[in-house]
Amino acid sequence: MEQIFDAIVQAITLQALGMVALGVFAGITVGAIPGLTSVMAIAVLVPFSFFMTPINGIPFLLGIHKGALFGGSIPAILINTPGTAAAAATTLDGYPLAQKGEAKSAIQMALYSSTLGDTFSDIVLILAAFPLAAVALLFGPTEFFALMVLGLTIISAVTGSSVLKGLLSMLIGILIGLVGQDIISGSERFTFGIANIADSVGIVPMLIGLFAISEVLIQSEKKIIELANPPESSHLKGGRSLKWIELFQAKWAILRSSCIGTAIGAIPGTGAAIATFISYALAKRSSKRPEEYGKGSYEGVAAAEASNSAVAGADLIPTLTFGIPGSASAAILMGAFMAQGLRPGPELFEEQASTMYGIFALLLVGNPIMLLQGKLLTGLFARLVTIRKSVLVPIILLLCVVGGFIYQNNIEDVKLALFFGICGYGLRKLKFPLAPLVIAFILTETAEESMKQALLLSDGDYFVFLTKMAGGFPVSGFLILLSVFLLGMAIWKKPWAEAE
Repeated sequence: MEQIFDAIVQAITLQALGMVALGVFAGITVGAIPGLTSVMAIAVLVPFSFFMTPINGIPFLLGIHKGALFGGSIPAILINTPGTAAAAATTLDGYPLAQKGEAKSAIQMALYSSTLGDTFSDIVLILAAFPLAAVALLFGPTEFFALMVLGLTIISAVTGSSVLKGLLSMLIGILIGLVGQDIISGSERFTFGIANIADSVGIVPMLIGLFAISEVLIQSEKKIIELANPPESSHLKGGRSLKWIELFQAKWAILRSSCIGTAIGAIPGTGAAIATFISYALAKRSSKRPEEYGKGSYEGVAAAEASNSAVAGADLIPTLTFGIPGSASAAILMGAFMAQGLRPGPELFEEQASTMYGIFALLLVGNPIMLLQGKLLTGLFARLVTIRKSVLVPIILLLCVVGGFIYQNNIEDVKLALFFGICGYGLRKLKFPLAPLVIAFILTETAEESMKQALLLSDGDYFVFLTKMAGGFPVSGFLILLSVFLLGMAIWKKPWAEAE
């Protein structure tokens, strides 16, 4: 306990708190601007965290992740346009409340619910991470390979509306992950003589291109719509503050949604949007006033936002303990961990325990910081919903170029980011999900290493993945069969379905 306390004390410095506060502010700002996402913000700002120590850089990025989930509720309430996909359910009751002149109190309900849901999931993450990592340490290369296969299967089958496109996206990610040096022989493969990818494709230029530059291209082709009468200003001037009794009446909706968001968020590939709509439906079914839902219910806003933000901590559970990113945001955060020399997985908690305790402490501190910023700066964040895209897009593109360059001070990384930006734009236009591609790219190295180690230990026997016993039970065989079953179920239900 003394070691834990010392690690936390050393981590909580003015500089670290400042970086968390800056990250939360950046996250809320991005979330409040319709069309921009936390994934894009983290991808753009990841390179800038490399100039900081891990105890400052990682919480800075986690702050962005937290803030953006709440920030998405602001345009959802004010102009019926969710700032993030996860805030879509918030529009159902948030916008009707704004039309009644209660936008300020609705945003405050979203803020309090987000803070409580986020805090709940952070506590679950902290309590679950170290025990799960201890269990993962008992896994051998055979079990780890099977676990990677299961993670990829879940993410590919669940993410997006088409299982086929999810699988193709995953395969593209695996192919990109194989570029570079062979783990065993050290020989180059799929490099085509390009020196910049002789070792492997740089994860940071890839992330910047796929998530940030592609977003710039998407936003550039949209019409810039100027709102003549900014709705948030008129709403907020005449609005009232949330009453404590209204927050108290939503307590069970917040608790239930926090549990649901945490549980669903811990499953790779599910995401905040799924958790939010499930929580909203259950809250409506359990409410004493279900007739108010969809017409301006504070309970509805609370349920959507508590579940939405509860995913923030939960999707880090598989990411940090098993090295399997739970979402696109978690994949980028995992890339940031790796770039800082902290490879997520069970060994992380054994080798870098003090650093992890410090990061977890700052993760919790980020919640009251978000509460304070949201409370004091609501008016400022509300005005961001009408910011011009013609101003934003060039700034974001400039940050992408700078971020790609400072990764290794190499102009070739900028070219790589632009290449992946064009590829990401094309994939998004064709409605291919990007999360399976990025997560498969990240997992390929670990999966390949585990597979080859298992084959070396078994003299090349591929049946070892089905027959090897761990504690008297064929863990790897069970995980692989489960992967086949889940994939079969997904293909049977919606192999080529597309979102309308």
